[in-house]
Amino acid sequence: MSALQQFEKDEQFMRLVRRESDVDLVVAALEIARDGQPELDFEPTLQTIRTAIAELTRPVALAGSDRRELGLLIQYLSDELNLHGHHESFDSSACSYLNRVIETGRGIPITLSIVYMAVANELGIPLTGVAAPAHFLTQLQTDGGVLYIDPFRRGHIMDGTECVKWLHELTELPNAELWPTLKPTSERKIIIRLLNNLKSLFGGRGQWRSAWKVQKRLALLSPSSYREKRDLAMLSLRAGRPGEAISQLESCIAVCSPEERPVLQQQLKEAHRETPLYN
Repeated sequence: MSALQQFEKDEQFMRLVRRESDVDLVVAALEIARDGQPELDFEPTLQTIRTAIAELTRPVALAGSDRRELGLLIQYLSDELNLHGHHESFDSSACSYLNRVIETGRGIPITLSIVYMAVANELGIPLTGVAAPAHFLTQLQTDGGVLYIDPFRRGHIMDGTECVKWLHELTELPNAELWPTLKPTSERKIIIRLLNNLKSLFGGRGQWRSAWKVQKRLALLSPSSYREKRDLAMLSLRAGRPGEAISQLESCIAVCSPEERPVLQQQLKEAHRETPLYN
């Protein structure tokens, strides 16, 4: 089965592969979550989000200001849905799976932000994602300037100066490097970042089959990326799929740098040795 065939039922993910716009990020994130939960039913998560929108529609319509609208959104999502982060969230795949985020209230910055944006945009609050270094955020253009919202800290609000100062303390990057990152990012880049978080988590745990599934998605989203092709080849081997790894490694060896070639050639030899074991 080709990678395209493997994910053809994932309608929103495949729209990202085709570089279409207006992708439903909630459904796309649930499609990714289904990789680790094959029997996942999307409906409870979607219903929770619909309920949040319904309960906030009238209060937001009567709010009178964009800052007040934002406050109502944050209050509901942090109090009623208990959405928040925790330092242990980064070590749990459940915090990258949107259904588990809704069920437990705990998530990583990017999954919490996806929920915030989903509810906000249906309410006419144009919240957008910000792919800041080390910590995903959301932003809102208001009459008083741009505000940055951190769902991980229960919707903590910052202006641009406060946000850059906080990111500098978090990353130690110079302010001049941080300011350009504080701009809206695309749906496709959001999903790529979510997948890279899972790839790092599974790889760090040696959960190679899970990492391989994630990497297949990354390779589809960035078909011209040598790095993604190389990582897919190496993860295919580690996930017990040496037959697939052989053709992938051969393709990478044909274009890799001289420094990388010995490592890939060794991997190719290993793939050839292991192939009979899986026939």
